[in-house]
Amino acid sequence: MTQGLVLENVAVELGGKPVLRGVSLAAAPGERLVLAGPSGSGKSTLLRAVAGLCAVQGGSIRLDGRRIDSLPSAQRDVAMMFQSYALFPHLTVLDNLTFGLRARGTTKAVADEQARAVAATLGLTALLLRRPAALSGGERQRVALGRALLRQPKALLLDEPLSSLDTQLRSKARAEIIRTHAGSRAAMLLVTHDQAEAMALADRLGILKDGVLQQLAPPRVVYARPANRFVAQFLGSPAMNLFEVRRALDGALWWKNARLADSAEAPLATGSSGTLGLRPEQLSLPGSRWAPASQAVAHLQARIVDVEAGGDHQIVWLEAEGERLAARTEPEWNAVPGEKLPVTLHLGSACWFAADGEGELL
Repeated sequence: MTQGLVLENVAVELGGKPVLRGVSLAAAPGERLVLAGPSGSGKSTLLRAVAGLCAVQGGSIRLDGRRIDSLPSAQRDVAMMFQSYALFPHLTVLDNLTFGLRARGTTKAVADEQARAVAATLGLTALLLRRPAALSGGERQRVALGRALLRQPKALLLDEPLSSLDTQLRSKARAEIIRTHAGSRAAMLLVTHDQAEAMALADRLGILKDGVLQQLAPPRVVYARPANRFVAQFLGSPAMNLFEVRRALDGALWWKNARLADSAEAPLATGSSGTLGLRPEQLSLPGSRWAPASQAVAHLQARIVDVEAGGDHQIVWLEAEGERLAARTEPEWNAVPGEKLPVTLHLGSACWFAADGEGELL
């Protein structure tokens, strides 16, 4: 890829400590690439490296075919929304929104018109004449988001853009990001800790751990076919259920002391071990219609420990073989804590991971 944003083996150290370890990725013009990962995984540092706010010790960063990692920030043609908002305290909301447009030569009338349109979507119309000190944290965040969206750069970098917004505004802001970016040629790189936000916004989703990119794929692929055990446990709420299983000499599949199936199609040789991964919706309870039909099944006995209501579903927490498992059911399914019941494991779309190393997907 010669166009868009391209990182090749990018390494960054802060205070002598490696933060990014050879990260390679590419975001095409108009693509929304979202990065997620635990705190300290290097997400924000990667954005700052692209923006020119921290030095790169190895690799290269290119934007539309031009190498930018040695250029000053002002010459990179990127716009970044910071977690700290970085608004001009002496300017009104309207002037903060139009600052980038005016700096690029847009007339005041056109800049004001575009800014008012974005402000209306982000719920800022009544605040246009206020200064940042008179705004709440969520309001300041919306101003920073609006300013970044209006900048129209070649690369748009958003660091936790919606973290301070309430649920209703967050949904509207997600829609505004998608709508505004749809007509743009900017490569978007967005960092978030919110999994729902990542799944909703991403054309492709990248998962970082300790400065290493674990997987980069469309969000549904990352969810359904995680590259390793870490990704499987990180993405999903609740996380994927993991079973350390072994295939006996007679072909039976065992989990601890539970014989799950007399035989099962699995990428495990006789006498070997591995990890079986199942999402909560791939465990079905008697009478529940949630789990998909599957001819490849296994069974175990479990006890209901707790139930979490989720609106259009509920999570039933189970205990089996000394481990805690999660199953998803419809909200009207009658869950009785303490009840013992059979659980069906749907293996048709299960994930199988190696027993050693990083637990790579088999």
